[in-house]
Amino acid sequence: MKAVIVGGMGFLGGAVVNVLLSRGDEVVVVDPHTSQALVDERFGAGAVRLAVVDMGDGAALTAALRGADEVYHFGGRLGTTELDSDVIAAIEANVVGAVTVFESAIAAGVPAVFYPSKPNVWLNTYTITKVAAEEFARLFAASHAIRIPILRLFNAYGPGQATGPVRKIIPSFAMEALRGRPLTVYGDGEQTVDMIHAEDAARLAVALMRGTSSATPLDGGRGIPLTVNEVAEAVNRVAGNTAGIRHVPMRKGETPNTKLVANIGPLRDAVGDFQFVPWESTLADTVEWYRRRYASELGVPR
Repeated sequence: MKAVIVGGMGFLGGAVVNVLLSRGDEVVVVDPHTSQALVDERFGAGAVRLAVVDMGDGAALTAALRGADEVYHFGGRLGTTELDSDVIAAIEANVVGAVTVFESAIAAGVPAVFYPSKPNVWLNTYTITKVAAEEFARLFAASHAIRIPILRLFNAYGPGQATGPVRKIIPSFAMEALRGRPLTVYGDGEQTVDMIHAEDAARLAVALMRGTSSATPLDGGRGIPLTVNEVAEAVNRVAGNTAGIRHVPMRKGETPNTKLVANIGPLRDAVGDFQFVPWESTLADTVEWYRRRYASELGVPR
């Protein structure tokens, strides 16, 4: 099977590439900001073909998608307050970019496109763009001969997630813990998150593409709520950090005391008996990855 991953050099897009390669699929990465040498370095020489396409060029994207059995769209811009100062660019990347992928896939005769969304609980630029793109996905799926499974991914983590410029919970906590500093928790820390490993997110994406005809957006999490305080304590524990936690005011665009947890009943109906990787051991592996990757910066031995 031939699969094209838009944004396949990113954190989650790259996880999907690895899952597809493990299945023996032909994989093409669409990314305007990389080189074949970097793709080879990440996935192995000759394992993945690169298509360098300007995402504003619908004709070029259509050509890159032609012949694909499925497309995974992981392109776009992340952020909460980080996007408030550049709303137009966020709309262009997350909304116009998604619509361009959907239209190009239809023009290329691709039967299915995977779209990763998010829990839509906060009023900020990123949420608004993801909601809009999700609605366009549903519109195109309803009006054209194309399936667009939508998975609302919760709090992804795992080795390779960037430490910035957008603050993500595990990289931020890991880097603070490895420096022996108190972990910065916004608000009282009793808001909940639902942690899902990148490998699980990728396996779910592939499972949905190949095993369901549902057009209903599905929650993508473990269905296990953890408070932010509990996540911070777990990171401190696996990192051996005794500096504790410090609480600061909530960031603009995030709501205090939000209770996030995936409703995984419909997901189980769609993909069957899916086995999630264990939280604590994969968290330890992830923190260890940051220790090795940033050893020089952190001043710790490899």
